[in-house]
Amino acid sequence: MVRYAQGADVLLLDPVELSERLSAVLRSAMPWLVTISEAEATVPEREGKWCAKEVIGHLIDSAVNNLGRIVQLQIEAGQSLPGYRQMEWVKLQHYPEREWAQVLALWFALNEHVAWTIAHVEKERLANRGVIAGEPLTLGFLIEDYVAHMEHHLSAMRLWLGTAG
Repeated sequence: MVRYAQGADVLLLDPVELSERLSAVLRSAMPWLVTISEAEATVPEREGKWCAKEVIGHLIDSAVNNLGRIVQLQIEAGQSLPGYRQMEWVKLQHYPEREWAQVLALWFALNEHVAWTIAHVEKERLANRGVIAGEPLTLGFLIEDYVAHMEHHLSAMRLWLGTAG
């Protein structure tokens, strides 16, 4: 499991702030994402890499999987939850064949719901521990890492698409 966040002290984390951070990422990304044409969204970064539709599709898959993890670790700490095979998820869902606007709408809607769910996590549950794909972590770290993972992919995408501003 690749980690994207440094992992703040779980006692310093606040669910509302984490939710607001995710919402801010969504709201700052949408204005430039919607300027990407259908054609541009379908061209891979380079040979063997994903296109923009697949990157956002991967972030959709991440939302689906991590929403379940966020809920499960609130219900019962100490759970061992599976990872997911991200390459297969992206391939089997045929994101390049979907309209760019549909891919973006799904990504935005799912993440708005993830942000809503995060905002309603009871602060003390951020310390709930679990194991995901063999890696021990806290719910707080999972949420921090989720946002950092999204920031990572959006930043890289913005650079290779030439929309770095």
